[in-house]
Amino acid sequence: MAEAPRAPSSVKKAPIVDNFALLFYDKDGHSDFVDKCKDEKGDVQLTEEELFRKKVYTTLERVEQVRDEITDKYLAKQLTEEKLCAQLYELKQQSRFNALNTQKKQAIKVNYQRKLLLCQKIYTLTVQLQTLYIELANMIEKRIEHTMEIHRISRLCVTALYEYKKRTKDTPV
Repeated sequence: MAEAPRAPSSVKKAPIVDNFALLFYDKDGHSDFVDKCKDEKGDVQLTEEELFRKKVYTTLERVEQVRDEITDKYLAKQLTEEKLCAQLYELKQQSRFNALNTQKKQAIKVNYQRKLLLCQKIYTLTVQLQTLYIELANMIEKRIEHTMEIHRISRLCVTALYEYKKRTKDTPV
């Protein structure tokens, strides 16, 4: 007997999403867990799972803040570079006519210093972001090890239960 070919499904299926991705998603924009995380009083007793999720949530919030700050500093650096290019072009034009202005030189110097400070700040923020990513990866790795240990123990329990049921079934009463 040959199996009938399967008809292609015309119904669009929901995307595969794990529970972790759904943790912070709420159509109404209101989540009890997010409220617990934002509650700084410490009155709420959180389970181990909730503590882990809270750590992940706060780490992801810090990552978002640092990334936004890096973007802001980078845009400020670009604007400073554009100003600096315009000032250097103007200084070049003035030097042709021996009309050098000390205020222009000082403004160029200040913009160079600003650019240097912005580059240093971007570097420190990038290192901070990498540290946050490493911290997040370590948290998740520890969680994976913990979950694998729980899975291993549960498999051993299932095997022991199966063997017990098999022995009790085989022995006459």
